[in-house]
Amino acid sequence: MMKCSFCGFEFDEKAPGSASCKGCPMSGHCGRIRCPRCGFEMVKPSGLLKRLLGRGKSE
Repeated sequence: MMKCSFCGFEFDEKAPGSASCKGCPMSGHCGRIRCPRCGFEMVKPSGLLKRLLGRGKSE
C-alpha cells in the first residue's frame, strides 16, 4: 500500500491507473507513481525504505 503525499489517499501501487503517464516514452520506467484519486505523481519508494517503514508498523 502507498499513501499519496498530496491528498492522503491510500492505494495499491500496482493497481490499474497508478502507472504514470501512458503516452510518455518513459512510461513504467521513470520510477513515478500516479495517485488514482487526484493524479498527483510521486516517486516510487525503494525496497529498502518499504522494509524500514514496514518494520515500524509491526512493532
